[in-house]
Amino acid sequence: MWMNTHDQYGLVARLLHWFIFMVVAGMLLGGIALSLLPPGGFRSFVVAGHKSFGVIVLFFVLVRLVWRNSNPTPKALGAEPVLNYSAHLVHVILYVLLILQPFSGILMSQAYGHPVAVFGLFTLPSLVWQSPSAGAFFNDVHSATAALLSIAIAIHAAAAVKHHYIDGDRTLMRMIKGR
Repeated sequence: MWMNTHDQYGLVARLLHWFIFMVVAGMLLGGIALSLLPPGGFRSFVVAGHKSFGVIVLFFVLVRLVWRNSNPTPKALGAEPVLNYSAHLVHVILYVLLILQPFSGILMSQAYGHPVAVFGLFTLPSLVWQSPSAGAFFNDVHSATAALLSIAIAIHAAAAVKHHYIDGDRTLMRMIKGR
C-alpha cells in the first residue's frame, strides 16, 4: 500500500523516513569528519558532497512534509496523552531541525562566498550577501542545529525502542513493515 491509513504507514512514508534518516546520519558523521580533515583536494571533494547531500535532504524533507499533510497520520498507539503530545512535539522539532540544518548550511556557504552546487548538475541561486560575519553566524546555527538534531534523533529512536520492547506495541514495526 502506497498511502497511509489511520492504522499504518504506507510505503512512500516509510521509504522517505528511512532514506532521510540514512542520509542525515551520514551527513552528521560527515560533518564531524570534515572538522578533522586537513585543507586540500580530498576535503574539498567531501565538502562538495556534503553540500549536495544537504540540498537533497532539504528537498526530500519538504517532499515528506507535503506527503504527510496529504495523507492521514496513523493514530498513536501509546495510551498516555502526555506522551502522545510529547511524541508529536518531537516530530515537529525534528522537521524544524531537518529544514533549518541544510538551509543554514546553504546560507553559511553562500555568505562565505562559496556557491552551492548539487553534484555539479546545477548551482543554487545565492540567497544571502557575501559577508564573513553572516557566514560565522550561519556556521554557529549549523553547528548548534547539528547537535540538537542528533539529540532529537536519539530521543526519537529511544522512544521507538521503548514502544517496541517495553510497551510491546506496533509503533516501530509500523515504520518498518507498515503494519
